[in-house]
Amino acid sequence: MNFGYKKPTISEVEAPFLHIKIYNETKKIVYPQNSAVDALIDTGYDGYLIIPSRIFSDLKLFSSRIPQDELIKAETVTGDTIELITAFGHLELPDLNLIFSIEIDTTSYCSEILIGRRLLESLIVKLNGPEKKLIVE
Repeated sequence: MNFGYKKPTISEVEAPFLHIKIYNETKKIVYPQNSAVDALIDTGYDGYLIIPSRIFSDLKLFSSRIPQDELIKAETVTGDTIELITAFGHLELPDLNLIFSIEIDTTSYCSEILIGRRLLESLIVKLNGPEKKLIVE
């Protein structure tokens, strides 16, 4: 299936996106409720999915978070170290009819929904930069 590029809120450069839905661990709460949301592909992010703190809170993911003493540290592109809050949840790719049980990260520094390499490793993904297409098989 082909997906396009669009301009993310964090950059002036268009980037590949996938349409997703995010669920809490019990699948009783979904974001967004009535449709899908675009998530930026970020091959520099090691995890499955990182979301802004507000969405993490709206999904009530704090109830399924990994204990504080097991917090993961991440390094930003600038070399800064930040602590991630991680919880268990689910990610749906509705266009592909796929759902994954994953770890979902957040940090106060996150302003965009990002799909990382751990999720991409579950898919066959081709990036056609000249045509600005993301192909998922």
